[in-house]
Amino acid sequence: MIKGLKLFRVKGFKLFELLQTIYSYFYRMKKIFLQFIIAISFLSGIMAQDFGKVVIRNGANTNPKFIASLNGIRLNNDYNTTVSFNYLDEQKYRIKILQAGSTQVLSFVLASEPNYISKYILNKDNYGNYSLILESKSLLVSEDVVTTPTTVVNIPTNTVVVVPVATVATTYTYSCMTPEDFGNRLSAIKKESFDKDKLVRCKDVFADEYFSSQQVSDVMKTFSFEDHKVSFAKWAYKNTIDKKNFYKVNDNLSFSSSKNELSKFIREQPKD
Repeated sequence: MIKGLKLFRVKGFKLFELLQTIYSYFYRMKKIFLQFIIAISFLSGIMAQDFGKVVIRNGANTNPKFIASLNGIRLNNDYNTTVSFNYLDEQKYRIKILQAGSTQVLSFVLASEPNYISKYILNKDNYGNYSLILESKSLLVSEDVVTTPTTVVNIPTNTVVVVPVATVATTYTYSCMTPEDFGNRLSAIKKESFDKDKLVRCKDVFADEYFSSQQVSDVMKTFSFEDHKVSFAKWAYKNTIDKKNFYKVNDNLSFSSSKNELSKFIREQPKD
């Protein structure tokens, strides 16, 4: 009788282990299934979003090549006769154009529409004034979206199938001004006689541009007084691409109070 009871307990324990294993398996499958559903929902939201495209080109071969930034974002530092901005999800954009050999920034407001290519022409009139004119608007073709093939990811005892996802082929990167571009702008700053005027000119000439820490230092050297140097450094900090080297600009300051003021300002800024 006792032996039979022990055998029943042993068998009951093994049955409990089996049931626990089955429960753990289905619980793990449930978590995987929920993660899969969340991923599909997120990707579906991306696929459902509509984008527009804007193309800007020179209206004449005699017009100089240009760099364009859209809402402060530029694709690269290369001067071209045509620039394209893909995957736009807003309807109004502020564009700034810098032509080769010029320090004057041309500013315009243009419109974009989801699922359409909006083509603009940069024209110059007889008086040397530039305007941005809408040339045409047409439906986007399917080639503008790249679709990845179906991928199968193998997980032990389970297989999850990842559905095709529409991916964006264009990424926006930030880069500082080229030495030539920066040199032209710095020359325009140096033409101003007073620090107050230089600071105003800086905010115009360097609007929507990105700096290296060394470029910030070079501009600071054009100021005579510490307060204007600090003011410019604070203004330029948000558009400096190598913030980890920004401590070097302190070498342009002579007083501890100025250095402490700038350091305190940097500490209070949100981290990238």
